[in-house]
Amino acid sequence: MIKHFIRQLLKLFYPLVKKLMTFQVYAYLAVGAANTLLNIILFAVLYRSITYSAGLYILGFNISTLAVEIATVISFLISAFTGFWLIRNFAFTDANNEKNEKAKQFGKYFLVSLQGQFFDYLITKALILLLAMDPTIAYLISTCIMLTINYFLQKYYTFKDRKIVNS
Repeated sequence: MIKHFIRQLLKLFYPLVKKLMTFQVYAYLAVGAANTLLNIILFAVLYRSITYSAGLYILGFNISTLAVEIATVISFLISAFTGFWLIRNFAFTDANNEKNEKAKQFGKYFLVSLQGQFFDYLITKALILLLAMDPTIAYLISTCIMLTINYFLQKYYTFKDRKIVNS
């Protein structure tokens, strides 16, 4: 039911951008944006929750000093699963559907997402430390940069089309 709803929603708005991009690119951007929004909301809520719980100590460490790191990891883990499901079902639908291939794709997706998150983290920290930027705004900017890079990695590495060569 949710797949049908998302598919219909994508089809409803595609005519607005049909002349600018293929459906695959549009679907990737749309579901990627939704997943990124989920990731950013999770990050913001977690970051604010952690920093507002000042004085919370785990193993002698004040966890509010690690708020960016904790929020980044938790939001990444959640959005990695939702992102794979969304991209696999709505953007790269022509990818191999065999169960074994899906597992390999998830492994590749996770690695690409992990490197993206790592660089997202580095960019976020740099913007916060070097430009004294608000963490949520820094996270938003770095995420936009990494989304562009990750599209190409997902398209040409994770979900690349397998051409069958005729003998």
